[in-house]
Amino acid sequence: MRRFATLYRHELQAVIQDRGVLLIFIGAVIIYSFFYPIPYLPEVLKEVPVVAVDEDHTALSRKLIRMADAGDLVRISGQASTVAEAEKRIKAGKASGVLVIPREFERKVLRGENATVGLFCDASYFLVYRQAMTGLLAATKTLSAGIEIRKLQGRGTMAAHAKAVRNPVLLINRPLFNPTEGYASYVVPAVMVLILQQTLLIGIGMLGGTRRENSSGENTGTGASALMSVLSKAAVYLSIYFLHMIYYFFVVFSLYGFPQKGTPFTILSFMLPFLVSVTLLGIFINGFFRRRETSIQVLLFTSLPAIFLAGFAWPVEAIPSWLRILSFLLPTTAGIEGFLRVSEMGASLRNVSFEWGVLWGLCILYGFMAWGAVSLKQKTAAE
Repeated sequence: MRRFATLYRHELQAVIQDRGVLLIFIGAVIIYSFFYPIPYLPEVLKEVPVVAVDEDHTALSRKLIRMADAGDLVRISGQASTVAEAEKRIKAGKASGVLVIPREFERKVLRGENATVGLFCDASYFLVYRQAMTGLLAATKTLSAGIEIRKLQGRGTMAAHAKAVRNPVLLINRPLFNPTEGYASYVVPAVMVLILQQTLLIGIGMLGGTRRENSSGENTGTGASALMSVLSKAAVYLSIYFLHMIYYFFVVFSLYGFPQKGTPFTILSFMLPFLVSVTLLGIFINGFFRRRETSIQVLLFTSLPAIFLAGFAWPVEAIPSWLRILSFLLPTTAGIEGFLRVSEMGASLRNVSFEWGVLWGLCILYGFMAWGAVSLKQKTAAE
């Protein structure tokens, strides 16, 4: 225990004395917690600018424009005389959609014929496209429903019966686990798990690169075994990042109001093997970095693939099977998937037993790999 305490103190001093590592281990984690969620805090995109092209110039066409503008998803930013003029505004970035009401729109409605309107939205930004199209469709369908109900009433049907005939099946929509249906509640919790992994790996890699630059051996001169060296290093990193985990998943989540149905015990129990596996992976790969800056260059490059392989930003069904299997070598794949189910859905450890088992398996795998890498470095240094 004395030898372990000495090794622990030595590694902790190495972290504290390295300003670059402190910036990653402490500064980056705190900075990300404040500045990453800020752009997503509005949760739902609203008031998407849309241009109206009214070629009918009737009371009914003006009513449709007012109904579209009354919703909170789109905003009629102006009117254009032609579709070509509206297209120019979209290309100039002044609008994201066009509502086109053709000639004889009201006349066809009064005759009982099918009238059409044109909805054109910028699909290069999926979120903008979804909101604009949803808002315009809602306004069009509401107007159409009102017209049908008035026709039925004109034939002597009671108002309540007319509404029932027009809409015989009522849809009750209840969004689960993300009540606001917001983007922040969807993306930020998952990315925070990735932030913990990437900053931890980068920091450990920087320490390894520093030792290679200084030609210093494994943490010390006390004749410690490879296993003792791995355990002492892991204890230092885990003690720091366990606090970060509590800060992220309880303080930050509460501060920004992200949904959380899981109990603290279940969340921490699930995430413990995640942190252990990331730590042991970092101890294994840090010997590959000859310079401290290399870890930043290499590991930042892996952030985007890790996001897509985790299966929340890109559908799991669209990932090739062989790539999906290989992705479980990254702690974030099982970590993000299980964490979201535990934290946001209130799942128990039994419900995420597969992901939890994968993480413990990675702890064993990377534990042996880290022990082997440290043993090899100690033998090489001794020779």
